[in-house]
Amino acid sequence: MRELVFNNAFLGKPFDVICPCKQWFGDVVLAPYIKHQQENIHVAVHKVSRRLIGYLTGSMGGQHFEKIQYNMVRKQVMSLALSLTMPWTYLEQSSRTFATHIIFKGEKERPKHPPLGVHWNYQVDEKFRGRGIGATLLQRFINDAVNDDFQLIWAEVMAYPEKPREYFEDRGWSIYDSKPTMVFGNHVDFPVQILCINRALPSFDALSKLT
Repeated sequence: MRELVFNNAFLGKPFDVICPCKQWFGDVVLAPYIKHQQENIHVAVHKVSRRLIGYLTGSMGGQHFEKIQYNMVRKQVMSLALSLTMPWTYLEQSSRTFATHIIFKGEKERPKHPPLGVHWNYQVDEKFRGRGIGATLLQRFINDAVNDDFQLIWAEVMAYPEKPREYFEDRGWSIYDSKPTMVFGNHVDFPVQILCINRALPSFDALSKLT
């Protein structure tokens, strides 16, 4: 899971140009879900190689989980920005710039979230994209959410020229809120937005019946 999120985190590409600390970055992103939402983790494994090729992390914990997540992430990021004794990979200037940006501007650049509902994020190995793996993982999570009587699902995603906000709208998602971000400002020459997309869960059920 750590390798998958690291390889996709820079707008679908490896995150090493931003922050080369793969283990640290993976822990920042995944630890809140592994420690507090294990029951909402779904994985896809390649039948032949038995290698993990996709996963979904989701939360049904609402704002309570978001608070836990924020505190865990902030603690990890501050440890990177302030450390003077960590291994040399933690001392890369790009890593410190990234950590400092998250600490001082991260919350300002996060879009608003719906007060209710469940949220998700999935990653799929680049070699296996376009085969419906992400959609299958999401449907499993949606089935669980529907069984628990939730009505809304949302996610944070990045919008940029290759994958603009219309990409998500064309797939049935609504834009709940959006904020421009400069987290990749030193590495790209185009605008990037963080979107909060949302959708009513019954719409997925209606779609599945039609298809």
